[in-house]
Amino acid sequence: MSPGGGDYVNLMDIPRRDGEMNDEEERQREVGLFQERINKGGKPLNIAFIGAAGSGKSSLCNSIMAAFSVGCWRERATVGYFGGLAEQVTHHLLSFPKVEYLDFDALYDYNFPTLVDMNGFENSSDDLIEELLRIVFYGRLPEEGKLIDAVKLAKEKGIVGLREHYSQNHEDLKIDRIIFVASAISSLPTCLMEAVRNTARKEGRVIPVFGVLTHRDEVDTGDVEYMKLETEFRHGLGLPENRFLLCTTYCDGYDRYVGKSRLDHKHPGLDIPILKFMRQVCDTASRVIKDRASYNEERQAPSSTTKPPADDTKPPADDRQTKESEVRRIKLRNMFLKGVIIAVFAWLILLLSSYSDMDVVNSCSQRWSRYNGQPSLMKWRIVICVFIGACSIFVDYMFDKYSQ
Repeated sequence: MSPGGGDYVNLMDIPRRDGEMNDEEERQREVGLFQERINKGGKPLNIAFIGAAGSGKSSLCNSIMAAFSVGCWRERATVGYFGGLAEQVTHHLLSFPKVEYLDFDALYDYNFPTLVDMNGFENSSDDLIEELLRIVFYGRLPEEGKLIDAVKLAKEKGIVGLREHYSQNHEDLKIDRIIFVASAISSLPTCLMEAVRNTARKEGRVIPVFGVLTHRDEVDTGDVEYMKLETEFRHGLGLPENRFLLCTTYCDGYDRYVGKSRLDHKHPGLDIPILKFMRQVCDTASRVIKDRASYNEERQAPSSTTKPPADDTKPPADDRQTKESEVRRIKLRNMFLKGVIIAVFAWLILLLSSYSDMDVVNSCSQRWSRYNGQPSLMKWRIVICVFIGACSIFVDYMFDKYSQ
């Protein structure tokens, strides 16, 4: 019987030699190769585990930490799904830096990664899911933050409001690697895979993506259905063989299979493939393209709706011409009203100046009377005010033509 209760048992496919001690020697060799790859010092990589609920993200996270540490497995990331209550266990974003899982002082000098675990995403590729992924990838979701809070905010204020809210947070956990986790015994979350591919690879900041299929102990790797699922998984994320892993994680079923509890014993047979895979994940030869790009400058904000409009065709030409004519008419009307208002203000100013020594109208009238008789002061006030208003309209019109 398989550890997970399936029809096939292929745990023996994991390389073994003459016994547990040989497995432990190979494990130690893989640990040494991993340490050589990550070197000492420098900034640790932030690795995010993305996947649908129940895919085994937290279990994989715990298994990786167990492979890195000297001691036995410990449940640092809470494991479980459905748990009798029909809901997932992980609800918050949790980070596990090396100081939380390494249990040997000599290892602290090495640049072991920070693992970032969170609740599962819905199998969707709409604007909201992609924006949630961007918030995570740019480290804008705070430690112990909840994605469900972001979803509620998006329903209240739209995606634009969501972006404005999270753009105020610091980029504390900017993601450097993505490990997409799916179950080998369930249907693939193809829409979520598409959203990850769009967000991690088709925008300015390009993040290396890796993929893991869990529950290896419950599948026959030679089965046609499994091979079809693996091909779809790898093609969906664009994964070459060196960035893909099919594995069994630390679990009750494997404990029963080997007859040893993970609480008291290491399982080198599980650690070896995980260490080989993580050596590729943490390879410094892979890097984030445009790593300094920020969340705010990545791209223009999408529409405030969570889904794109159903019809994005352009309006007919006649409608566009009608709207353009209406806009021009409104602009000219506003220019005329502005000129009238300025002319009225000029009239008041001239009227008030008549009571002072600086009577502009009277001065103009006296100069004109020398040559053309004696026009009235009222006529001069009207002429000056109309001239000022016309100048205002002309200047506005010329500025508008220039801006167009």
